[in-house]
Amino acid sequence: MPTRSLTISVIILLLFCPTIVWAETVTLVADEWPPFNATPNTSQEGVLVDVARAVFEKYGIQVSYKLIPWRRAVEFTRAGTYHGLIGASKTDAPDFIFPSEELSRNVISFYVRKDSPWVFRNNSDIESVWLGVIAGYDYRQWLLDYIEAHKNDPRKIQVMTGHQPLQRNILKLLNNRIDAIVDNEAVILHVARRMGVNDQIKPAGHGSEIAYIYIAFSPKRADSQRYARMLSEGVVQLRRTGQLAVILSKYGLKDWK
Repeated sequence: MPTRSLTISVIILLLFCPTIVWAETVTLVADEWPPFNATPNTSQEGVLVDVARAVFEKYGIQVSYKLIPWRRAVEFTRAGTYHGLIGASKTDAPDFIFPSEELSRNVISFYVRKDSPWVFRNNSDIESVWLGVIAGYDYRQWLLDYIEAHKNDPRKIQVMTGHQPLQRNILKLLNNRIDAIVDNEAVILHVARRMGVNDQIKPAGHGSEIAYIYIAFSPKRADSQRYARMLSEGVVQLRRTGQLAVILSKYGLKDWK
């Protein structure tokens, strides 16, 4: 928590300075995963970014949000280059510092082309399709094991890396280069709508295991515990005041609690 003198200093700066002078900056990174995190420096940066700004700016802490490929985001945050990783689950980065309050929940969903008869009902169904996945994502352990076992078989698994991986996987799906994709349903629908192809794909089942989504902080940085505590307390306050519901509604989402 900030000291009383720091809080007073920030208030004075806000009142009398034409430009805000931030006490410190927290840098958060991830690959693009809208509506949870989207394009930086726009009116819709994503619900997790909006929550982070709403919490940290009350403490006079500026949020710097950057897009980089997911594996690099995990690696560089783990090393302490960046402060926090947006959209992490506890199996993505179990050594990171996690707030006690999650920022959403996640169930993996499968999508196929409109003309596809395939439906996911149990884990063995995945063996009959050509699946597009994204490098480094947490797909639950059974699917991660399957991906690892078949990562060198392009007729079973195709792993996408780099920028805008889901958008590129949707294009591969529509071009018959894969049979199905897997991700969070809200993310798939958001990206497909933005691409103008949401009427060309359809849901094909979802997993039963629920994971929770966080902004997790670097295990190498001394300020990580403080940031995690601030974020946890801030989310509780946002929910209590109704501000969290307002942020969620901006992206067509509802509170998961």
